[in-house]
Amino acid sequence: MLSKENKPWWFPRVCDEAYCNELRKDTGDYHLTDEELIDEYNEGAKYSKTWDHTGDAYEQFEPLADDYLKLRDAAWKAAR
Repeated sequence: MLSKENKPWWFPRVCDEAYCNELRKDTGDYHLTDEELIDEYNEGAKYSKTWDHTGDAYEQFEPLADDYLKLRDAAWKAAR
């Protein structure tokens, strides 16, 4: 079963503060703001684009990721 801790490799990764902190740690770009990091590594995208397989398919990936996360959150709320 999918949990918040056990995510598959394809799971949508939101470009949030936690993501930016991890990216800084990996790249050493501590001088960049969160927005600058997201622009530099993800071309300003909402979700991480650093996967090799996302690339040109990102325009199709983002709406699917949005819908998936909405469904996941609804399922977790319903299960509680």
